Amino acid sequence: MSVLAWVLAALAVWRVTLLVVADELTRPLRELVLRRWDGGRLEYLLSCPWCASVWVGPVVIGSGMAWGDGWAWQLGAGTLGFSALTGWLSAFASPDG
Repeated sequence: MSVLAWVLAALAVWRVTLLVVADELTRPLRELVLRRWDGGRLEYLLSCPWCASVWVGPVVIGSGMAWGDGWAWQLGAGTLGFSALTGWLSAFASPDG
């Protein structure tokens, strides 16, 4: 994988991890899973970004290695990565300009 692909992969892992553990969009799915398997390690995994990233990382990196970090993979990872950066940067943005 190229350096660009590794950077995109790192940012994509960050974004997917947040999607799994924190986003409002996935809250109903998290709640459904947690109702079914209340407590224990799965609950911890779905609430701990450090833990979830350990499982998200190999999927993202493995997909880049499998698809040769071509344009389609870079588009997907780049979209996720720029979404992560936008979310982070929005914390510093002022609606007043």
